[in-house]
Amino acid sequence: MVDTSSTPDTTSDLTTDRRQLFGLTVGGGLALASLATPTPAAAVPLPSAPVLPERISTLSGTLELNSTLAWHLARRVCPAPTPSIVADINKRGYNAWIERQLSWSKIKDTQAKALVKKHLSWATKTTKEVDKASHGQSWRAGKAMSVSRTIWQIYTKRYLYESMVDTMADQLYISADGKAGSFVGWFDWKVLRKHALGKYSDMLYAAITHPAMQIYLDNHLNSVTNPNENLGRELLELHTVGVGNYTEDDVRQSALLLTGHGLDWKKYTYKFWEWNHYVGPLKIMDFTHPNASRKAGPDALRKYLWYLAHHPATARRIARRLAVRYVSDSPSDALVESLAQVYLANNTSLRATMRALLHSDEFKNSVGEKWRRPQETMAAMIKAQKPGTIKPKGKQSGNLWDILGTVEWLLSTGGHVPRMWPVVNGYPDQARDWMATQDMLAHFDAAFARVNWKDKEIPVKSWASALGVTTSMTAEQAASRITYRLTGYSWNAADLAVITARLRGGYTGSTLTKNQIKNRLPLAVHLVFCSPYFMLR
Repeated sequence: MVDTSSTPDTTSDLTTDRRQLFGLTVGGGLALASLATPTPAAAVPLPSAPVLPERISTLSGTLELNSTLAWHLARRVCPAPTPSIVADINKRGYNAWIERQLSWSKIKDTQAKALVKKHLSWATKTTKEVDKASHGQSWRAGKAMSVSRTIWQIYTKRYLYESMVDTMADQLYISADGKAGSFVGWFDWKVLRKHALGKYSDMLYAAITHPAMQIYLDNHLNSVTNPNENLGRELLELHTVGVGNYTEDDVRQSALLLTGHGLDWKKYTYKFWEWNHYVGPLKIMDFTHPNASRKAGPDALRKYLWYLAHHPATARRIARRLAVRYVSDSPSDALVESLAQVYLANNTSLRATMRALLHSDEFKNSVGEKWRRPQETMAAMIKAQKPGTIKPKGKQSGNLWDILGTVEWLLSTGGHVPRMWPVVNGYPDQARDWMATQDMLAHFDAAFARVNWKDKEIPVKSWASALGVTTSMTAEQAASRITYRLTGYSWNAADLAVITARLRGGYTGSTLTKNQIKNRLPLAVHLVFCSPYFMLR
């Protein structure tokens, strides 16, 4: 948990209040006058790598952004990008690195797997297994899975894969809390993790026939005599073709097709109950099935889901979700249509669709067009300090808040605890949903906590050690180093001067002192984390 005893000296002349920080972000740059009269600092030279043209971000006023293609790729596909990841991209080459990430199963993820298995194994088991191990408290699986997402995001080497797990979790959303909580951990590894870069048609079938989805959208209550349209409707509206491509008659027919598909409560598994299946011809949009007997239910469902997954409207919706996630909040219709065609031509392959997206010119030219969500800022802040392992206070059989409780608390203040969105459509992924005053204040506070407080659950290096700041550096050199390593952008001279002033404080020496590094460096890091450079994904 949080230990404030190691908080650096932050007397009134050194602190930045929240009004100042808010001005830094929404203003598109750093508010120089609010901090000090800075000495201009030279921008840090970019490493030898393809440099992208300077861009003005639509999300941060007139802020000029200078970066490399490798950093742009890392920021978009990695939950927590770092200079070492960027170095790996440059070493392997852009194309080769993407292909390696697309072939995720060939990448060893030893540390992340070991940490989840040791501390949150219930996130990797079936509901029945968790129920037995927890003595009838299978609901703990949902919370365990939620907490495990932070571990995967920080420690994984399968960067694109883990990012896609979260992306598709919002597409086929099930809350980790509530009525499906006992099943959602199983859903995570059986459906999302298994098919994250596979075929969407396979993922959709696995999702609809999983007990978690059956319960979450009430299909276990759907019957011939009293149809429940919840899953039948959301299958059309959220999971596939979308609003405007079906009628209310289609919704009712969809619900009737889904009758009989439910749960075996003794085994905690999906089961088709013939006696509860509607019999009669079915027509949903252009899909038809004779459905002539109760035994026809499984065949009708499989063919129906195949039809929906391969529908052009579904292709466009999946393409748009991926484009909004990885390119911009308003991707072009041309890109969406191009990705949809790749999706259809490759039998609903998410891998093929992502390959096309990452090689598109629109992706490469989209620097500054995405805003980080709290899970991403949290993972990035933690990983920047080079954590080695985790040391939870408690166990999953006890208070689950004692496993990464500090992180969970900070994520809750930002409204982005993994898989805890209270609505069936999953977390929003556009900047407008994460840029309100309350969102920014929550981030500023979370950044202060991560920078200045000691989180005993996640041991990390000092900021000086993690960022390579030494007493041989001038304030200007240190500012150039930390801004680039924490954001991947080469800051303009005016903004860089603010960080320099933050590091220097009232000292006049030519190089940094130990006291400056101890007391001023965390303040400078906090300011970097509160800048639009850091918030832009």
